[in-house]
Amino acid sequence: MHLSSEIAVDLIEGRLAKAEETFWRGHLGVCRGCAQDIARWEQLKADMKRSHMKSASGEILSTVMEFFPYQRIENEPRCPSVVATLVFDTFRDLALAQARGASAARQLVMRAEEFDIHIKIWGEPDRRQMLGQLLPRGTPKFVGTARFHLLQNGERLETATNDEMGEFYFTDVPEGDLSLQIDLPNLTVVGALNIKDSRG
Repeated sequence: MHLSSEIAVDLIEGRLAKAEETFWRGHLGVCRGCAQDIARWEQLKADMKRSHMKSASGEILSTVMEFFPYQRIENEPRCPSVVATLVFDTFRDLALAQARGASAARQLVMRAEEFDIHIKIWGEPDRRQMLGQLLPRGTPKFVGTARFHLLQNGERLETATNDEMGEFYFTDVPEGDLSLQIDLPNLTVVGALNIKDSRG
């Protein structure tokens, strides 16, 4: 018995049940071929997280998803959705925003359920970047795997996953009314972002 590609990816991403993970970790200790396969998958994951790489556009993701159609199982429970509210924004005060200049970093905090989302946006209007961190309130643990989608008019512009510290990164943040969607295992969080050129 050897690792399939699906199990290898789930193992690296931490999505296996504890008993299954323990089994495969033990198997890797005795199977050189599977250990080499896991090393290649881990290298691919590391290469894909490099900062110079840009996330796939919504159009590319949609094309890829056509190859792997998802069929909802009858009576499968849907994840509940909640709205994240903006509780802090350094550019909320227009005078403060203009005093800082167009290229100043903008800090935001959004809140939903038991989570806080800390966001930093910086760069020139035609090359903004976003770094964020999803933090659970009241617990020292970081969130496990989540998917983050930057949306404009309901269309995905970029998709990212968080690292072990709960951080995520978008490389190209346009001006306008954007939304951030966070897909957690049992919850979907959506919050509005209004990104404008602070010069005007």
